Amino acid sequence: MQVPRSILMALLPALILAGTAADAAPPGAASAADMRDIPAEAVDRAGLLPVDVAMLTNPGFRWQHLQTEHFIVHYERKTFATRVARMGEDFYKAISEDLPDMQDRLGAQRSHIFIFRTPRDWQTVLANNPGAGPWAVSFVRGQTMYLQESGAGQADKMGLLAHEMTHLVFNRFLTVRLPLWLNEGLAEYYGEFAYRRSKGLTHRERKVFTPLRQRMPLEVLLTATAYPVEPAAVDLFYATAKQMVGFLVWKLPRDKWNIYFNRILAGDPPLAALLETYEWEDINAAEKAFHQFNR
Repeated sequence: MQVPRSILMALLPALILAGTAADAAPPGAASAADMRDIPAEAVDRAGLLPVDVAMLTNPGFRWQHLQTEHFIVHYERKTFATRVARMGEDFYKAISEDLPDMQDRLGAQRSHIFIFRTPRDWQTVLANNPGAGPWAVSFVRGQTMYLQESGAGQADKMGLLAHEMTHLVFNRFLTVRLPLWLNEGLAEYYGEFAYRRSKGLTHRERKVFTPLRQRMPLEVLLTATAYPVEPAAVDLFYATAKQMVGFLVWKLPRDKWNIYFNRILAGDPPLAALLETYEWEDINAAEKAFHQFNR
């Protein structure tokens, strides 16, 4: 059974600070030369939480370790691990190039990704992480991602992986907690475009940002501090957040986006920074401009 995206996504964010055949590396992807297997004793544990270290040293798993420039993937089957590692480096490249003012605060420290092969192992992970739910197939906690290799439809799984990979990469750069809508809108935005770029595909923003038939009012979206409860509202929240990020990044002047995002990183009040940067008198004025984009 294919799990609705709204259910999957609703279960993941509580933990966010928030098998397939190996693909040929697409243009710009991390090559085999950028990856290497390392022994357990060579794994850098800096940044791991105690719960992550416990998983790393759990004798019930026969972990192998694949290292790239910014990630260490802990796996039991290499084909899928290689694909995930490539995606991680591609997303890092896409996001860091697109937001050059951000600095990687982790430096040489690597983020970690644990891949679990069997549903039984994954259910054990979920049982020990009560913030996730029974439908979750991936979640990010700090500098670590937990990922189920099997489960959900392939398209759903890769889409969710792209979303969570964005969170994992952004956690290397962010020193502040983003507004809820911006945190998830950016993950949806880069989850789409960085993933397409990692596959060597071009994208046309106008084909992605078509008018939404339904959307969440900005007064609700921009002030939200908790996720909706109902699945339909969850879908609406994520779709509107992605659309709003696309509106700001793609449709409006890019220099304004850079100013706004830098103000967020500097700790300015998010809503005031948004309205002042884009010279909107209030949320109603922002709503009118957003409505024009969605016509």
